Amino acid sequence: MSTDEQREAYFNKMLSMSDDELNVMAQISYIPEVHWPIFRAVVRRQDCDFMQKLKGFDDQLETGDVVLMTGTSFKSKALAKSQIPFYFKAKSSHVALVHADFICIDAMPDPGVSNRIITDVLQDVEDNWRVIRFNKITNQHREAMQQRFAFYIEQPYKISSRKKPGKDFSYCSELARKVYQECKVDGSHIPKGHHVIKPCDFDRIADQGKDWTDITEKVRPYIAFVQEYEAIHKMISKAFIDGLKLNRARYEDRIEMIRKIRALEKKGCISSEKANECVKQIHEVEKKLHYTFWDFSRT
Repeated sequence: MSTDEQREAYFNKMLSMSDDELNVMAQISYIPEVHWPIFRAVVRRQDCDFMQKLKGFDDQLETGDVVLMTGTSFKSKALAKSQIPFYFKAKSSHVALVHADFICIDAMPDPGVSNRIITDVLQDVEDNWRVIRFNKITNQHREAMQQRFAFYIEQPYKISSRKKPGKDFSYCSELARKVYQECKVDGSHIPKGHHVIKPCDFDRIADQGKDWTDITEKVRPYIAFVQEYEAIHKMISKAFIDGLKLNRARYEDRIEMIRKIRALEKKGCISSEKANECVKQIHEVEKKLHYTFWDFSRT
């Protein structure tokens, strides 16, 4: 089931809840009590100030937008400065991408590749963060990107000096490059796979790249809106993020099923012909699904 269908099912289930039940859900979701009426209206798809404000923005974040930032920690600042020999205006230590709406995706040391909302991404960063947009991205590109972002979920984080893109790992700037190249977004000036990719390469693109636009000031009011209603946006994002996690979990279940089949084959409990047929059927199911994942080839 796609995440759109899961999100629809999630909200349909809540439609039948009473005010008291929805208030309890808002409370356990850490939504401030003053925003409980908004929460109920959003769940019931009723018009409210929140929805009116959402319609009033001239520009919002879009799939494929690139967020550049430097953390406030000593390590982040040192990383930004260490890139100056490669680009004299280097100032970014981290790169994130917009997956959908206000939900971003990036590669971090602890979770690896994962989703976070924009306000979480911009926590504990310097004030000089910026958002850039490649003007030649089409809706077809965005659809392909959303699938590719999902493809890399839970890939381990690793920084490597290898020039070729990592098949089994990602780091922040490399994740951005892989998605742009694999979705065939031409003319972006993102360094090709024969160069080690760094956050400062995106600083250079932001400063000099043709067909890239700095949209920071255009989207700043929208990001402030997400911050104002952060708990509600986290609730809205839950169905999307949990849906991808569920797809990933079901995929891992299929991997485990293949392992068990091969174990039975090795023990002589089933024939190789039967084992191969079962594995083939699982692979055929996998090919028809909306989402596939980075370690699919291992099965």
